[in-house]
Amino acid sequence: MRDSYRAAFKDQLKKSTLPQNVKVTISGAYPSQETAQRILETVVFFMRLYGTQLDLSGLDSIAIADDYHETLAKLDRGFKAPALVPSNDAFGTGYAMAVPVLRDGAVKTCIVLRSELGWALDDPDHEMHSRGMHILAHEAAHAHDNEVLRRTVPGFVTRSGNNSKDEFLLATAHTCWMEYIASRLSAQWSIRTYCGELEPRLCDMLSSAKEKAEDSIHGYRFHRNQKLAEGDIQNIFGKILIRSAYLVGHVHGLGKTVIDMAPHYCKLINEQTWFSPIFERYESNLREMHSTYGSWTSVDVFSPLVGTCEDLLSAGGMRYVTAQVGSARLERASES
Repeated sequence: MRDSYRAAFKDQLKKSTLPQNVKVTISGAYPSQETAQRILETVVFFMRLYGTQLDLSGLDSIAIADDYHETLAKLDRGFKAPALVPSNDAFGTGYAMAVPVLRDGAVKTCIVLRSELGWALDDPDHEMHSRGMHILAHEAAHAHDNEVLRRTVPGFVTRSGNNSKDEFLLATAHTCWMEYIASRLSAQWSIRTYCGELEPRLCDMLSSAKEKAEDSIHGYRFHRNQKLAEGDIQNIFGKILIRSAYLVGHVHGLGKTVIDMAPHYCKLINEQTWFSPIFERYESNLREMHSTYGSWTSVDVFSPLVGTCEDLLSAGGMRYVTAQVGSARLERASES
């Protein structure tokens, strides 16, 4: 990494919240020990830089690895949790993950990143250098959010979930919030083309959602496996809200509007009369949560967002009924 970077931010780095004794490991194939050490120090430097704007006092460790999948799989989280699986879908391949862990009874965060990201950060001329800065900043923002939740809603991040309707809705709302706030906080380090890259993918997802849900409900008429159809619909519509959170958080972080930064997606939303009012509520829910961020006192702060998530499922053809706790009724979307 060029010395000019370090000189320019030397005074800023003194204010960083990144713990001086944060554990950092690097593994994989490198030309020399010196190269590996330089990449490690580069990653730490950027984390110290982000720590001047974010609260990284709860960061437990950073792991840089060639074998990203295996490192995630072997990570000791300190509590019972689903296996970690790197993202790999239409929105791209994951390069880093901020993982909540339990250490000495306190929620901390471990950031795991692919070694490719370390190489990109180490070279200002690398084609992924700016993108790498944004990716790492996004994960640092997750660490910030974990620390805020640790202080304001203790035990929430490491709660043990189940397969109930309430748990699914709360988990979806929480994931939406996590990606919203991480995107909002990291927007200042974003790449210029970020919205332009997200927009067509979101449009594809939204434009096909109803048809996919209809197919799933139609399939249920034959296989009668409600859990299978329920999972399909939860996945279809849950992902729309979660992926939209990246865009909405990013836009809000820049002080812009969705129509300014993603006009095609906004147009499609308005054309989808079943989704338009839900998206309006969704964006309002996230703004309201942000307005009190840092002073929350209970999980009840998620209630409005949970309600919006449930209404989206209903609009998509799946309604939860109260006659039997946790049960769902599947309907053709045209009947909703």
